[in-house]
Amino acid sequence: MNNKNIVRLSVSSLSLLLLSSCAQLNKPALCDADITPIPHIQGSGAVSPLLDQTLTTRGVVTASWYRENQLGGYFIQSAEVDDDNDATTSNGLFIAQQNAAVKVGDAVYLTGVVHEHNGVTQLQNISASAVCASEQAIEATPFTLPVAATEAFEAVEGMLLSLTQSLTVNGHYQLQRHGQFDVAPMRLYTPTQHHKPGAEAQAQAQANSLARLVIDDNLAPNPAQINVPKPSLTAENTLRSGDVIAPLTGVLNEFKGSYRLQPTTAVTVIETNKRPPAPTAPATNTVRVAAFNVLNYFNGNGAEKTFPTERGAKSAADFQRQHDKIIAALSQLDADIVGLMEIENDGYGKYSAISELTAALAEQTGHPWRFIRAGVNSFGDDSITNGLIYRSDKVEPQGQPLTITEASFGTRSRLPLIQRFAPNNTVENLVIAVNHFKSKGSCPKDAENPNANQHDGQGCWNAARTESAKHLAAFIDRHPDLKNHGLRVLMGDFNAYGQEDPIQTLLAQGYYNRIDAFDPQAYSYVYDAQAGSLDHLLVSGLLTGRVVNQAVWSINADEPTLLQYDRAAQNSQWYAPSAYRSSDHDPVYADIQF
Repeated sequence: MNNKNIVRLSVSSLSLLLLSSCAQLNKPALCDADITPIPHIQGSGAVSPLLDQTLTTRGVVTASWYRENQLGGYFIQSAEVDDDNDATTSNGLFIAQQNAAVKVGDAVYLTGVVHEHNGVTQLQNISASAVCASEQAIEATPFTLPVAATEAFEAVEGMLLSLTQSLTVNGHYQLQRHGQFDVAPMRLYTPTQHHKPGAEAQAQAQANSLARLVIDDNLAPNPAQINVPKPSLTAENTLRSGDVIAPLTGVLNEFKGSYRLQPTTAVTVIETNKRPPAPTAPATNTVRVAAFNVLNYFNGNGAEKTFPTERGAKSAADFQRQHDKIIAALSQLDADIVGLMEIENDGYGKYSAISELTAALAEQTGHPWRFIRAGVNSFGDDSITNGLIYRSDKVEPQGQPLTITEASFGTRSRLPLIQRFAPNNTVENLVIAVNHFKSKGSCPKDAENPNANQHDGQGCWNAARTESAKHLAAFIDRHPDLKNHGLRVLMGDFNAYGQEDPIQTLLAQGYYNRIDAFDPQAYSYVYDAQAGSLDHLLVSGLLTGRVVNQAVWSINADEPTLLQYDRAAQNSQWYAPSAYRSSDHDPVYADIQF
């Protein structure tokens, strides 16, 4: 080696030494501060043991959503050196700090106050912060559902997780407001759909809670558009419950006991629950009967089209959108008799809701649709009522419409509408009873009330619904215009799932749910990201052999609520005058052979 090379090496070495010294001199003092490791802040319980304390901690930024229209902060996670090797304590932490000058991979030191915000442990009121290194890597922790206990979620709160399995979309009630949807490894059912109320249903409810997770969009509430599925959700590019999400990575967050994943990788939707086409036309020797809850179909006080009304559309434009969707659904359903729930109770005149709907359906289909006049100015005292429409070229009403006003009907459940029909070319009579039992909401304030929530999975007003079921069956059995006609169909929104007392009461009275023979996993409604049937079509024993098809047309329950008629003002691309999301309930139908 010559002297020139020795000089070059010496200069180079000196330069490196000076750069290193400068780096040390420029390093913020906070980077040498004593710290409290993140696992000590999180603790092993639901609440931090260091709540309200001011302290300094450190970690690597794993995800950053600190801008105004995002989450207002970022997540950090402990490097291996700070790991306490305790599986019950999380290594992740949310930092509530808007407009922070950090990026993923930064190693940061922070001083702030430990706080619990809506269930998530976070560091807020940041008084000092420093970026002490960059391009640091944190490996995502593999995570699968279901978990063994709720504590398993808490143990990874704030951590970067890799969901290694495909997950099924189960609901999306908060999709419009919060950009969120619910997932689980399988389709979740309302516990009392398949399990007996009480201990069995409670066990299933617990199992459901351990299997579900929310996927968030990382944005502030009321986003202008929904970015799932790509490129964005529209009336034609939908996200249906039953679709599948490919494995993804994100940070686990919490909000009031609900655990949610904030994705750091793209959400990929696999369309596995495609929109069903219209039912095939019924055979010529059958009568198709159907029940459809039309989601507060109020036509604006008749001719004047004055809005808003007590329920339903808030404007004439909204009503027209609702009307078009309902007519699209009813026309494609291709039924001969349809029981309607939640239609405006404004009589049967030219401008009544049921008259407008029936006339529009006749015009759309070219068939002679008629409605049953069950009263003069109203049918019952509620603002909504049950209706019955039919094709006069297929069936003919026999006798007068009947109802029940005693017991829980009228005061709780809506008045049932009962009518005999004679299908063409037969002397047989078919008894149709349209029902809308008391809902599960608006619970009695008195906990001793038999209609209070018994916490067995059936919700409130179960006693009233069960009483309605008993009186309905007894009335048909004893009424002189009905008791000699054994071909009977009980249809409607019973506000009770398959294993609940009202449905079991009717089955015990000799009625059958033939859907079980065609599709035992069928459902007509999704609530709290769990599927089940509130809408039923039960037949008497003499009809069981004549039901050649029974189904739920799954056009509504699996679709996002933001596709309803009343959300178009926020984003016009969410609306189409199609049958899909025409209501929150799916229509149910059966083809009966005559």
